[in-house]
Amino acid sequence: MTAGWAAVPADLSVYLAALELQRHFSLPTREVLVCLEDVRGSFSGGSLNSLCGLEPVNIAPFDLSPAPRTEQQVAKTGVLPPSNALDVQIVDELGVLVESTHAQIEEARVGRSWGLYAGHGPDFLSPEGYGENFCFSSRMRCSNALSALMFRTSLSLLTNAITKIPPIRYLAARIFPPGTGPSEEARRSHYFKYRTLAIADRKGAEPVPKVQVKFSYSGDPYVFTGVTLTQAALVLLQGMIPAHRRGGILTPAILGEKFAARLKQPEAGVEIEAEVLGEQFDCV
Repeated sequence: MTAGWAAVPADLSVYLAALELQRHFSLPTREVLVCLEDVRGSFSGGSLNSLCGLEPVNIAPFDLSPAPRTEQQVAKTGVLPPSNALDVQIVDELGVLVESTHAQIEEARVGRSWGLYAGHGPDFLSPEGYGENFCFSSRMRCSNALSALMFRTSLSLLTNAITKIPPIRYLAARIFPPGTGPSEEARRSHYFKYRTLAIADRKGAEPVPKVQVKFSYSGDPYVFTGVTLTQAALVLLQGMIPAHRRGGILTPAILGEKFAARLKQPEAGVEIEAEVLGEQFDCV
């Protein structure tokens, strides 16, 4: 089971958005964009130490999916405005966006959830799933195009410096060893907010429905990881859900609505809201 800040908000929001489109319109999902709208937090020494030990690896979004997907299906693009040459994307509902720092992790995890729900037979969880034309992207919101470009450039330089230049990697690990991080008082002011936009898959000239899912937590992302692991364990222990029908690597989406309901309880402190926004996009 995978849980935590880089796992639960995106993967569970995609599932809830696809579920809303199925329930309200009986339509599969064409595109989902998960946006990290706002965040306050800081790295711990353990996270930085893990980053220093990373090796660059390229993984396709559906490599972890148990259901096969053709190259043509993987290459499909969505109906939202694409990113420009500088990899900056502008979406009316979400603002100015740049690729998220969690993009590769979230794409692989959402791709596995797609496969778990998409297949047929006793080893798969649903005969319908998200949809055969489904595509996903993970973004972060910036105040304007210039700040988006500056963020993307600085993040790329920092990541490459830490992972590819041994002296810098050694220095970073020495200055911020595992166990260091924000104080308890500082963590009280931490939070994060996600907003997910999902577009239904309906061809033709008719307007296409869309759904929004808001996912927020008033607390530290590291505390959130503990909360989600605990609630996921309770879901698995307390009753039959689709996840019990197969083994392997489970994802937050496979725990379904029961997992979302537990996270929304006061003791967990997560706010999740899904709503239909209207019909504004035309698919061709």
